[in-house]
Amino acid sequence: MSALPPRIVPPENLARAAAEWMARSLQTSLAMNRRVSLALSGGGTPGPAYRELSRLTLPWERVDLYFVDERFVPPDHPDSNYRMVEETLVAPLRLSPSQVFRMEGERGDREVAAREYEAKLPPVLNVVLLGMGEDGHTASLFPGHPALEEQSRRVLSVVGPKPPPWRMTLTMPTLLSASAVLMLVAGAGKRETVHRALAGDPALPAARVTNAQWMLDSAAAGR
Repeated sequence: MSALPPRIVPPENLARAAAEWMARSLQTSLAMNRRVSLALSGGGTPGPAYRELSRLTLPWERVDLYFVDERFVPPDHPDSNYRMVEETLVAPLRLSPSQVFRMEGERGDREVAAREYEAKLPPVLNVVLLGMGEDGHTASLFPGHPALEEQSRRVLSVVGPKPPPWRMTLTMPTLLSASAVLMLVAGAGKRETVHRALAGDPALPAARVTNAQWMLDSAAAGR
């Protein structure tokens, strides 16, 4: 598990706290790099954080957006992570299309799509936002899935347990090499899994991201 203690935030403050964490981490990287990378996850918890982030002042013209995972669906599909990020962050900030490196979920050849996205990634991602499902998965790395043990590839196409099943995902080596990682978790339904992950249960993919700072709302943290 991470050497950093988890940060527990009231539910009403979680989105703002996550946005401020991302902004501070980007500023740290911007002080040392001409351009920086921010890799984003989908899901219900990150969306409000992205809206808050869009309201913060940063030299956004120097920030490139990447994606942690994506379903193999068109970019305008309701299940598309890109669509959510476009609505909550890209459009409000009026980011240039050249700054947004989306996973092309509409591609028919999933393996080629994953390899081509791998080639687009910078050597190291500067800032990564992750979430965790009730089963302990993070990105699209699920408990017991062979992709969890990948050691060389940086991006894979995988089949998940929920529809739509096919996904593209960053791999564990890619996440572990990132400079700053936030694991953002909300909701009482994840409380038991949070406690297992914080105890370092290796069966849970989220627990394997040992470089992550955990940020929990009080419902997910419990006692």
